[in-house]
Amino acid sequence: MGVRRVLLTGATSFPGLALAGRLRSLGAEVHAVIRPATDTAALDQLGVLTHVDEGDMPAIIGAARPEVVFHLANLYLRDHGASDVARLIDTNVTFGARVLDAVAGSGAAFVNVGTFAQKWGEPPRPLNLYAAAKEAFETLLAHYRDLGLAATTLVLFDTYGPGDTRRKLVPTLLAALDGGPPLALPDEEMVMDLTYRDDVAEALLAAGRGILAEPDVWRGRRFAASGFRHTIDEVVAVFERQAGVELPKRRGGWAVPERSVRIPWAGERAPGWSAKVTLAEGLARTIGESRRAG
Repeated sequence: MGVRRVLLTGATSFPGLALAGRLRSLGAEVHAVIRPATDTAALDQLGVLTHVDEGDMPAIIGAARPEVVFHLANLYLRDHGASDVARLIDTNVTFGARVLDAVAGSGAAFVNVGTFAQKWGEPPRPLNLYAAAKEAFETLLAHYRDLGLAATTLVLFDTYGPGDTRRKLVPTLLAALDGGPPLALPDEEMVMDLTYRDDVAEALLAAGRGILAEPDVWRGRRFAASGFRHTIDEVVAVFERQAGVELPKRRGGWAVPERSVRIPWAGERAPGWSAKVTLAEGLARTIGESRRAG
């Protein structure tokens, strides 16, 4: 079953743009809910139809008439202060609840995007307030699922690829390659599950198709874990080989917070999906596009 008409939240995020581009390449009509101040240049270039959220979410759902809603909107803060609490809850819980309530009864299916940080430590529990808010949203999602909404949560791990501007490892490696400061590395080893941009888009697309065609199979939480697990040192070594450059490093320059995911937890993998792009291939593509962009 194809996905012909969709609505995205968080469409300008790194995975959101990857998904929007993939859907448009398949001929899907893609709509996006955006904030009033959102820069829509990238969405306009892809031919995504935008709807400004001015408080009437049912009107947006009615205008877009999606078959599937992909909910990627989130606000990530590793650590928060008192002034951050309201916006963390508003973006990660309240906004999503408004979307859910508007989608319920519309006939559309719903794909929520979760984070591996929702399961940290033993017993598994949210790593931080961001992860706790994402976990709280899944409780709301379970309520609407009980009311008949076809819905699933796809848990993403570390994602990377060309065009990523987030403060993450691969963009930091690219900055070091371009003459940035020495790469700050932790003293202890940490394991990452890295998924390339194109594989992330395919996982999301599989979730959209799956929740439409086989809602009982996709009901609940599924994981888009690449299975390509590497320590940070291994990622750096592969990057250096692909770039043909040894980067300056500062061992111990990054102090690992006490509450950190040292080995990502994973559950049941998304049915019918597996990552295709190895770390070496993905980094080679990312470095190549970065160099071509100048």
